[in-house]
Amino acid sequence: MKNAIAVLSLCSSLLPVLAWADEVDYITGKLVEEAPLKCLDEALTISNNHFRSILPDLMLDGARDLRKWGPEWGPGNENYRQARDLLEMAFQDDEVSNGPLLDAGLPPLLHTMVSAWTPAQRTEFQAFLKQKGGRLYRDTMMDGAMCEALIELSSTPPHPLPPGADKNRLYALATGIGIRKMTMELEFNLLPKDQAAQVEKAGAELSKSVKQAFGTVSQAYAARAEQVFRAVEPDLKKILAAYKP
Repeated sequence: MKNAIAVLSLCSSLLPVLAWADEVDYITGKLVEEAPLKCLDEALTISNNHFRSILPDLMLDGARDLRKWGPEWGPGNENYRQARDLLEMAFQDDEVSNGPLLDAGLPPLLHTMVSAWTPAQRTEFQAFLKQKGGRLYRDTMMDGAMCEALIELSSTPPHPLPPGADKNRLYALATGIGIRKMTMELEFNLLPKDQAAQVEKAGAELSKSVKQAFGTVSQAYAARAEQVFRAVEPDLKKILAAYKP
């Protein structure tokens, strides 16, 4: 009897948690359906895949900076190639066991964002995004400015996205954002004052929420990447020690 009561008590305590998890999934699904944010979704997928591909290089950049080596420590150097292969194979082995290091695309980011919303924010943000001002905010900021920022980040040295289909696609997305900006600014200026004020308030809070979600997702893969790095660190140190600048 005591065991049965304990189980019932545990189930009762879990019900609010499970209900909130269901609500997070529901709200996330509605956002994906009603506000697809296609530019941001596509830019996230391309930039995340690019970041994953250069992650070994970024780690080896850190090794170069720490040891104050010059630009000769890079592709074309045999020790660098060995070190990069070691890291890349370690990441691939980890992904076979644990799935992709980075979840590409929009749904994981939105799910993280919604999970952090308070009950009041759930009501406010969902209502806001259904209004004209919310739609304009969504199109210009979430699917415009944030998409544009990712595109710029993917072009940043020292490891920009190489020429090819992905770079061409980001260029096309950036062109589309430029065209949208011109029409959206006119629509913003035509909003009633109360809706414009709500865009300022709710939009600022929603922007903060999205940025926090980016940070949370980043922290998750950073910890996992460090774990992979630590596992091969002894062998990596041997390769670095063999390098003669």
